Amino acid sequence: MRLLNKINHEQTLVLDGGLATTLEGYGCDLNSSLWSSEVLIHQPDKVREAHQAFTDAGADIVLTSTYQASFATFKSIGMSTTEIEQLFDVAVNNINAAVTDKQVVVGSLGPYGAYLSDGSEYTGEYDISVEDYVQFHEERINALINRGIYDFVFETVPNINEIKAIVEYIIPNYSDQMTFWISCTVNDEGNLSDGTDFEKVVHYISQHVDRVPVFGINCSSINSVDKAIHKGLLELPQVIALYPNGGKTFDPIEKVWIGEGDNALLIQKSIEWIEQGVQIVGGCCETTPQDIKQIYDRTKKEFGI
Repeated sequence: MRLLNKINHEQTLVLDGGLATTLEGYGCDLNSSLWSSEVLIHQPDKVREAHQAFTDAGADIVLTSTYQASFATFKSIGMSTTEIEQLFDVAVNNINAAVTDKQVVVGSLGPYGAYLSDGSEYTGEYDISVEDYVQFHEERINALINRGIYDFVFETVPNINEIKAIVEYIIPNYSDQMTFWISCTVNDEGNLSDGTDFEKVVHYISQHVDRVPVFGINCSSINSVDKAIHKGLLELPQVIALYPNGGKTFDPIEKVWIGEGDNALLIQKSIEWIEQGVQIVGGCCETTPQDIKQIYDRTKKEFGI
């Protein structure tokens, strides 16, 4: 089933959780610039196992293991174009093997900052040309389309210039048969991670509902998400998707999550957000299939989905 069909037929949808976190729970080492793509190369069966765990947990939407899988990322470690194409085969075959016709498969597209592998997806501290954004994103979008993926999410986008490049120069290059959603990261004040006032983001995105029918926030703290809500997030005409992290803070040097998480709060807030009109809820880093199952069970109990 396609994303918009699923959205139109079901009031509330549950997204999967932290792929990298789940893989680490399986004993995989993700401490590299490739992140979960390291496992895609060396232990692809573990990726399929993680997708299956989220499917079994009740996820309605399952994201591909391509967040970090840009051509630029793989070329930087010396992989050939042929080898990269083969990895996209593995990624799509793995997820297709783990879902049923009840799930929507959505292509995960990390921001340019994820390629930098320095935590820039949480700061937005990079400035490249529109042409560079287009080349970076379109290579893997095209690779996924060639493998039957037609719904996409640009995740953890921290930078207003990248959002504008996506909306104005990338999405228009594709057929209306493709669906794109954008999910950004926000800082402690509830503003976009690069410091742009969230009210400005809301004003901009509200003008592009045809190109971006789904918008939301991921991999940010619950408190930050609530602050963005108070700055107008839920006033958008788009379908809203919220999937924050488990509460810890990412250390880009050691590539580990530090601090204390509160996954129970995430489950409770998911219910509150749905009551406020949010249609898609789930988790990002530091959330597991067990968390997604609890969100699914609670939403089913509360709302009869």
